[in-house]
Amino acid sequence: MVFISVTRLRISSFFYLPVFFIKNERVIKQLKKAEGFLSGKLFVDKHLTFWTLTRWESEAGMKAFRNSLDHKKAMPKLPGWCDEASYTHWLEDSDTIPGWEEVYLKLSLNAKFTTVKKPSADHRNKIIPQIQWKKIERPIEKIKA
Repeated sequence: MVFISVTRLRISSFFYLPVFFIKNERVIKQLKKAEGFLSGKLFVDKHLTFWTLTRWESEAGMKAFRNSLDHKKAMPKLPGWCDEASYTHWLEDSDTIPGWEEVYLKLSLNAKFTTVKKPSADHRNKIIPQIQWKKIERPIEKIKA
């Protein structure tokens, strides 16, 4: 069994993109070296929406990454940058990375919504909009030590 973590962040303004990209690249660099990280992918949807999917050996490994270094520094910025922010987790029995359709379904059924300063109507109503396919996908592979 592997632990799957999914996040969905919609950036509220183009104004926040440069600093978001810088922080995101630092987090991805950290992620690739994280203990217990197996693989993942990043998807940029239309409307400045960023989806991440990461596969972990355990929930403890994901939480250790979440609470360390660059990721921990970026987290307090998200409520100001985003008008939608949600996540979900599950255990997966497969060695393959789930597809985005499955990710959307699981998130729409089990999303936990993060507090944001200026929530969109969808966020206030706890709705995960359908993925708007403008496919910009990036695999995230573990760097072997």
